[in-house]
Amino acid sequence: MDQDISNKTIVVLVILTVIISILGTVVVLNEISNARIVALQRPTASTSQGKVSLTILPAPPEPVASTGKVTLTILPRE
Repeated sequence: MDQDISNKTIVVLVILTVIISILGTVVVLNEISNARIVALQRPTASTSQGKVSLTILPAPPEPVASTGKVTLTILPRE
């Protein structure tokens, strides 16, 4: 490296870095303020206990579109 980077180039890069950091912070804070908090609903009926098993089957030859929802509640030992 026979040539050094000029001071003006370094100053411009530092200023751009600061501006991008500030803009990123503003965007993140804006997204946090727009976030919704969803409260979990506790079941009103009595709960029961059970065991769960999982079997992984071979993948089907063609992709299958599916959706699902899983809720896991870990209760303390009595």
